[in-house]
Amino acid sequence: MKKGTKLYGILKCKCPRCQRGHLFTNPRLFVFRRALEMPDKCSHCGQDFKLEPGFYTLALWISYPILMIILVPLIIVLITYPELRSFTPFFYLIAIAILVSIQVPLMRISRAIAIHMFIPYNNKYDTKSI
Repeated sequence: MKKGTKLYGILKCKCPRCQRGHLFTNPRLFVFRRALEMPDKCSHCGQDFKLEPGFYTLALWISYPILMIILVPLIIVLITYPELRSFTPFFYLIAIAILVSIQVPLMRISRAIAIHMFIPYNNKYDTKSI
């Protein structure tokens, strides 16, 4: 991944404008406390992360298709192979475990996608420190 690309900023949860500051107060992807807590502004370039009230509701609309991309193939495999029907209860347990374990990272990445959709990268802020 090359710095300056949208994919870099989204997967690293970096500021969309400078890609140096962190989008979340706790920069790790898998966190349990204050998982969606974001600073008001980027610590490096000063970009406002609170664009408007309810802006991050968009993250819900982004995470839903991602979940479907994960679940639909699992359901198709279960339907396609009748010999796996005896494993249906285990399938449900595995699906629930997968969904619970990826919920926080998925919401963080969905928020990163949402803000990166509207704020472009600007390399003049890459070296500037505020």
